[in-house]
Amino acid sequence: MNINNRFMGSMLAVVAVAAGLIFATPSHADAKVVTDADATSAITKTQAQNGTAKADGGEATGSAKLTPATKRWQSATITYKISSKSGYYKTVWQSAVKSWNKSGAVKLVATSGKADITLADKNSTMKNATVGITYSSYYNDKNMNGLKVMANATSYVFKNVANRYHYSKTEKTNVAEHELGHALGLEHNVGKGSVMYYATRDQSVSKPDVNGLEASYR
Repeated sequence: MNINNRFMGSMLAVVAVAAGLIFATPSHADAKVVTDADATSAITKTQAQNGTAKADGGEATGSAKLTPATKRWQSATITYKISSKSGYYKTVWQSAVKSWNKSGAVKLVATSGKADITLADKNSTMKNATVGITYSSYYNDKNMNGLKVMANATSYVFKNVANRYHYSKTEKTNVAEHELGHALGLEHNVGKGSVMYYATRDQSVSKPDVNGLEASYR
């Protein structure tokens, strides 16, 4: 690949994230590890109540009764680390972990060493309404139950965007649950009652999400 092509490829990847799209970017042609980015749009309370939000990328697929997945971890016991200097956001992520652990389909275990999943908060530099994003890497030569096997994941809640849209702590926790769902391999759900609906504010982990996780980690 020449320098111009490499530059254009990098620019397209940046534009895709800024637009809230999902993309896969192998580091080179025969890469064994591929990275995706799943972005979540912030919505107003009115949009959440009226269901008038519109997708800007990564639209949902499948049945509302079962949240779809394209990836999973090799083991249902998955390590995580909360990387935050904010006590407030540490509790946001702890609540999100607790919600997913209640499903019984996976066991998220805290570690001080190298973790499968890193959970963090920061201010967004994007000029759109992305309130959360998850970067997840998977092996393109490994499959389990028809799903790609994950290598690592990092999820963020964007503090400045959440504050701009006046998200309460509970609503920020819902965003954290959504991003952690992506870090577990789940995709967007067509149903507005799912925490994995593409524009999350009011929803927490629900039965369709548990169904999707159970199907992935059976």
